[in-house]
Order: sequence, then structure tokens, then C-alpha cells
Amino acid sequence: MEIVNVRIDERLIHGQVAAVWTRYLNATRIMVIDDFAFEDKLTKMALKMAVPANVNLSVLSCTKASERLKESDPYPNERIFIIVKGPETLAKLLDLGINFKEINVGNISKKDDSIQIKQSISVTKNEIIAFEKIAKTESNLVSQMVPDEEKIDFIQLLKKANFSE
Repeated sequence: MEIVNVRIDERLIHGQVAAVWTRYLNATRIMVIDDFAFEDKLTKMALKMAVPANVNLSVLSCTKASERLKESDPYPNERIFIIVKGPETLAKLLDLGINFKEINVGNISKKDDSIQIKQSISVTKNEIIAFEKIAKTESNLVSQMVPDEEKIDFIQLLKKANFSE
């Protein structure tokens, strides 16, 4: 098993992820880690419909994902593309002993209490706290919407943002 990308994308599996990223990464499995999606049958069904035909899908809770990722080789010879909705999921995985080498912050939509730091990324104070927790590890946080776009240091984007309390 090889983890080929870890991406934060609120939309989970959509056209860009299914058609562009999955093909670019030559991923053989998409692992969606999301507690709500794990419990919600309708969401699971939608994710199954969105995944490319030649790609396997796992929809796991944080707890199940941490257990699976700690196994010696849970998906032999597979290239795993991990997708989460937000940084809080990754912070929860950290508490469960799972850390990733690089995390791509792709899309976090604007909310009433968020500030925009990049065209496709707006963050709330709680998300900033989660990102700061992740940044204290050995994880490299980058932002890259599509594969041919240059990777940008995500922590530098956060530092440039003025989040007033």
C-alpha cells in the first residue's frame, strides 16, 4: 500500500477529484475519511456513484481509518488517495496516532465566520486551530487545486491572513 496523496476537499469526490486527481496520481483506491459520510447511507451511495469505475472506494470513520492505516498492509499493491472534508478530521487522526507526510489543502468553502485566504480556500478560527496543530507535526501543508498548479506553502498563506477575533 502506498499513500499517494492526502487532500482536504469539502466536496470529497467530485469531477476534479474523480477525473483529474485520481488519474494523475494513478490511484487505485480513494479512501474518504469522514465520520458523517461513514454513518450516512445516502452520502455513501453518492460517493460510490462519483468514484471512477476502475477505482476502489473506502468510506471510513476516523477511528476505522486509523485502525486500517495501522495494519501492516491493509490494501496490498494499491495506491491510496485519501480525502477528508476539513482539517479537524486530520487533527482527530493525529490524536489517534496517524500523521501524513504531506497534506494538500484543496477546497474549503466560505462560511459566515471565515476569511478567504486563497480563491478556493476560506478558513474559520477552529480550522486555523486544527491547521496549527497539524503544522506542529512533521506534516508538510501545501495548497494545490489541480496537479499542474504550483504547490504553495499553506502555512505561509495562513500567516498572511488577518483573522480578527
